[in-house]
Amino acid sequence: MKPPVHPADSEGASIRLYRLLCDAMVAADTAAIDALLTEDCVLTHMTGYPQPKVEWLSDIRDGTLTYHSSQFVSAEPDTIDAFPVVRGRSRTNATVWGVRGTWNLQIVGYVVPDPAASTARNPTGWRFSRLDASRF
Repeated sequence: MKPPVHPADSEGASIRLYRLLCDAMVAADTAAIDALLTEDCVLTHMTGYPQPKVEWLSDIRDGTLTYHSSQFVSAEPDTIDAFPVVRGRSRTNATVWGVRGTWNLQIVGYVVPDPAASTARNPTGWRFSRLDASRF
């Protein structure tokens, strides 16, 4: 499969997508998060746990995962094995499975074209197909 054109070519769309994701996480707006992710998207947590989108959204809805705040640090378009990604960094205060803390959180989001482009919840034209979280 040929990787899509990097959304950096379209006025920082990947950075906007990352910022929309962070805002939706803090708002616990699972409908907005859902609009930013492909159906088969998986979030791999810092712990290495690969969490399917459906489970992640359920954990946000029931309060198992609560994102209290997210302070933007940086976001940059990049590629991994010729696949477009955005490397977003924030200082994130969250309660994760009962443990509250503030982490220097990096999310590497793999970016693909959005088949339902220009929806109200996601006007970027792109979605994340995979999210890898780690500390920076």
